[in-house]
Amino acid sequence: RLQTSDGEFSARAVIIATGADHRALGIDGEQDLVGRGVAYCAACDGMLFRGKTVAVVGGGNSAAADALLLSRVAKKVYLIHRRDSLRATKIYHAPLKNAENVEFRWNSAVVELLSDEKLSGIRIKNLQNGEEEEIELDGLFVSVGRKPATELVAGQIHLDEGGYILADENTRTNIAGVYAVGD
Repeated sequence: RLQTSDGEFSARAVIIATGADHRALGIDGEQDLVGRGVAYCAACDGMLFRGKTVAVVGGGNSAAADALLLSRVAKKVYLIHRRDSLRATKIYHAPLKNAENVEFRWNSAVVELLSDEKLSGIRIKNLQNGEEEEIELDGLFVSVGRKPATELVAGQIHLDEGGYILADENTRTNIAGVYAVGD
């Protein structure tokens, strides 16, 4: 039996496919600027920034892939990462370093979004020396991970430390007849 907001249902199997959402930076004004300079998917929105200046925040595979894709369409790409090297797989390192329009800002975090009606730039802070820098931008791509959409099953289905549903190789969860698929 499955209890929902629309009532109770019976089924032999329940498949949970709630997906995951992009993690936000959590900076004031970020949500207000989504679609007005702040984006979470370079493959989806990158072409809107053809010939413009953008930044990618993150250091994993998604951020590296986003920066590489954007380097092919944008005039300038800043890659901002809180550490001193990428966590991304080595396959991304050389192409990014060799891209003439990619500039790295290591040991840095975005501390402020600059805007009027749309994003006009960011303020970043060097985490080692505390120095701040303003960068004029047309777009900011946030690529700092994903957050699983599993709140509705928390406390019922076993989750890992990241909040993802634990399932075996046959997608079975800890509850008989309940399966998890996707992100």
